[in-house]
Amino acid sequence: MSAIQYLTTAAEVQQAALALSTASRIAIDLEFDDMRHRYGRNLALIQIFDGQAMLLIDPLPLTNPAHDLEPLWAILRDPAVEKVFHSCKSDILLLDELYGVHVRNITDTSVQYTLLAESDNNISLGRLIQAELGLEVDKGEQKSNWLKRPLTEAQKLYAANDVLYLFELADRLRDKLAALGRLHWADEENAALEEVRYTRDERPYLRVAGKYRILPQEMPLFRDLYMLRDQVARQIDRPPYMVFANERLPELVRDTPRSLNDWKNARGLHPELKRTPYLEQLTALSPDNFVAVPEPAATGEQRRFPFRRRLSGEKANRADAREQLLLQLKNHITTDLNGYVANLVLSNRLVADIIELGADQVLRPWQKTILQETTQRHGLDYGQIATPF
Repeated sequence: MSAIQYLTTAAEVQQAALALSTASRIAIDLEFDDMRHRYGRNLALIQIFDGQAMLLIDPLPLTNPAHDLEPLWAILRDPAVEKVFHSCKSDILLLDELYGVHVRNITDTSVQYTLLAESDNNISLGRLIQAELGLEVDKGEQKSNWLKRPLTEAQKLYAANDVLYLFELADRLRDKLAALGRLHWADEENAALEEVRYTRDERPYLRVAGKYRILPQEMPLFRDLYMLRDQVARQIDRPPYMVFANERLPELVRDTPRSLNDWKNARGLHPELKRTPYLEQLTALSPDNFVAVPEPAATGEQRRFPFRRRLSGEKANRADAREQLLLQLKNHITTDLNGYVANLVLSNRLVADIIELGADQVLRPWQKTILQETTQRHGLDYGQIATPF
């Protein structure tokens, strides 16, 4: 590896982007803070390797990061330049959320490895480097505070290692997929990553409420406490857990302080909450003062398996028959290929979606081909699961 170039100015970014614009491919990774040290998701570092130059681009010193990084964003949008990532979904969601960047021409080594179907689910970059290249890389800086400056030499080396081996991994995994006749699987899955978009969760408290089994009658107070905590966190630029921990949310709902003094003495609350105007807002949540605004009904997208819950009688029987056929096909794919491939084609989520929407709409072409070939091989009818219910 050549010497690490640490770039901190708009002029350096522009010069680097000019050189990268002629590359056929770049290896890229991002370090960012997601509600660990500051509020929200914050880009902390961009690592790029083009086969010769190792670039660490620091967005924090830039006067106007969105503007100053635009020459680099143009390369990420350029379909003529291949971008090699490992497990890129979080990165491309962040780029879309913060900068409106939609990355084109993606190769994800995590996707490639998954489609080999040698083991289940994703693999960390460190384990993949060890498995494929026989190298041990130091992952000791993985949980570093990437927003703290100056970065240490250990952090810089860790960040560089995240992109240094991506070309070699991508090429090796591509050869393995080619030998199995699965290159088109990876092409389809990587192409689908271009369509990944960030969407704001308007009701983020529902995920936490589910974890703590909040009852419907408890939800209005839980929601208002959650949103007040978020408001304070944004104001002081700290993660919500630093305002008060998640486990305090259900405790405060089920044993709510009854007065201003009770709130002042409540344990585990950030001091900012005990000052005006937040203390008054907390007091308004006390049992004698709280006016509950009912939680709106969940939309179809927010309900789990909403389709199946709408069915009864003959329609429910037809849905059950579809499910049984899909599970039968999953068993056949397990026997014909292996269980990992079967789960890639017919995971529990995909089975539920196919029951409602049909395989033609839900599956990628490579998955659909496997399903069609399996039904034909075992004398079953693909048409029974092809179209919407």
